[in-house]
Order: sequence, then structure tokens, then C-alpha cells
Amino acid sequence: MTGDAAEAAATADGPAVAGAEGTDGVVTDGTGAGAVEADGLLEVVVRRRVPVAADVVALELARIDGAPLPPFTAGSHVDLHLGPGLVRQYSLCGDPADLSAYRLGILRTVDSKGGSRRVHSRVRPGQYLLMSPPKNNFEVDSAVPRSVLFAGGIGITPLLAMARQLAADGAEFEVHHRARDRGRFAFADELAALAGEHRVSWYADDEPETVAAFDAEAIVRAAGSGAHVYVCGPRGFMDHVEEAARRAGLPEEAIHEENFANDVDYSGTPFTVVAARSGVKARVESGRTIADTLRENGVAVRTTCETGVCGTCLTRVIEGTPDHRDVFQSPAQQRTNRAITLCCSRSRTPVLVVDV
Repeated sequence: MTGDAAEAAATADGPAVAGAEGTDGVVTDGTGAGAVEADGLLEVVVRRRVPVAADVVALELARIDGAPLPPFTAGSHVDLHLGPGLVRQYSLCGDPADLSAYRLGILRTVDSKGGSRRVHSRVRPGQYLLMSPPKNNFEVDSAVPRSVLFAGGIGITPLLAMARQLAADGAEFEVHHRARDRGRFAFADELAALAGEHRVSWYADDEPETVAAFDAEAIVRAAGSGAHVYVCGPRGFMDHVEEAARRAGLPEEAIHEENFANDVDYSGTPFTVVAARSGVKARVESGRTIADTLRENGVAVRTTCETGVCGTCLTRVIEGTPDHRDVFQSPAQQRTNRAITLCCSRSRTPVLVVDV
């Protein structure tokens, strides 16, 4: 996510920005002296901002002390703190070998809840922000026979980093990027240069001849046995590609997605949650979350997205069976029932004991 233009709801657990803060919640001044990390977050400065497509800007973020940023792998994302209570997840689309700065591609969305609107209207070079270290739940495997990368719109951001890694590893891969029009193919020249044009196909919705050529099932079948599919973009696009991959015979473990939006249903049968380490027992009503219920009873629970996207609140399950409603864990991980996202998931059993 989104590529990652998808907007997720957020809570503020800790400082939202570093340095001196303006009235809009974005840092406009300050040296950041003496604090490289705060509450586990990295203090970064916006080093560069460049338009890369219609309604898309690329930001380069560097450590305020000039030190290298933490290593990351293709498919990683960060939580970017854009203001008080405003935390969004964005994929890293830069070169993992260059740790002088991270690069993000951010789409201005019409229905923005504040994140992309803040970036496009107020974030400028020289401003300071807080950012989480990289997280990766969308790893690419260079050892598979062939990787097929499907991007919808700004979903190209994590796949650009994947294409760079696959090319560097000498792996077989291809990229298929679909967008509303040619003005929205972010990083197209860069992608063609690193992958070679024979590996990249572009499909514009306002060009019927290119849309007609977008047959996800045929593309996956042509990739051959052992291929893996990686998809990122709007939910409808991802569902279409994943269904096509299944029809082509790919097993679930060969289909990978990055998702920064999750429409959560918080309703369900009430149950009791037990916080084992804290010694707290509480009833979670329908429409209430485990995280909020525990916090109301004095248990510290850290959350970021509040929709099961980022994994900040992923907690070990000691007893009981979760009703998983997150998109952070893979279906295979969910089936183990070893962990639960406290911000959105519920319980299938009357009692759920968690390690918090």
C-alpha cells in the first residue's frame, strides 16, 4: 500500500513529531539535536520532494544526524507520523543498498482522511517527522522459478523495490502495472531502466486496447509452474488478480499481497479477555475492541492503525481461539492462532487469554 496511499485510521501512542511543531502538526523548525530516536521511532528530515506522476510525490527521508538508516528488504513499509494522531503506512520504494535515505511514493487521494492530504499540502523539504523502523510482511523470494508482480496505481511502490532486488539477484520476473491513465504510471522510466522494457507491461484504463490485453489469469498461466504472484493496489484490483491466480492453479502460499486498508467489522458475541501478565480480566462487548477494553482497565496496549493493517498490537495467544479480522497476518499465520491483533480481532471462544 497501497502502495500505500490507502488511508488507515490511527491513534497517537507517544510523540507524533520531533523538534518544534507548527500549528498544522508538521514540524517546521528545530534542530533535532540530542535525540536520534524517540520512543522507538526514528527522527528524520525530509531531504527531497519530487513529483513522479499525476497526484504522486516521492519523498526522501534521512536521519537528522546523517547516520545510515536501518537496513530494509524489498516489500518493507514504515509508519510515518505526520501529526498528532495521524499515522500512516507507506512502502519503501528506494534501493535497499542505499541507507542514506528512504524513499516513499505517496498518492493524493480524493477521500483522504488526512494522511495524503497532509503530505501533499504541507510536507516540504527541511521538515522533521517521526518514523518507525522498517517492517516487512511482503517479502519477495528470489529463489522461485518466476515472480509475477501486479500493481494497481500507486501499488507500484513496494513492487519497484522488489523488481530492483529481483534484477540484482538475476531472478526471472515480470511486472504488470495498471492505472487510470498514462499520467499515473509512477516511476515508469525507472522501472523500465532497471527491469528492461521486455519485462514490464503497462495498461491504461482509458486505452481500450491495453485494457483488453490485461488478462491476469493468462499472464499467471504463462509464467509456468512454480511461479509466485505479488500484488498491491486497490482492494478490487487485488481481489481480481488473486482470483485469477487461483484459477490458474496457484496455491495460496504462492499468492502474496500488500494491504494498507481494512474495512473492519467490530461486532460479534461478547467474550472475556484475560491479560495474563497484567492479571486483568474484562468483558469485550460487541462493537468494542480488545485494545480499548484493556486500556480502559489499566492495561497498556500500543496501537497504530486500529484496523489490523500494521501489526503494532500483534500479541501472543495463550488460550482460546481468535476470530481474526486483520490483514497483517497471512491466512497461514492466522490458522495457527498463535497471535492476535488486539485492535480489531475478536474471540471465537468465551474466554481469550493473551500475553500482555
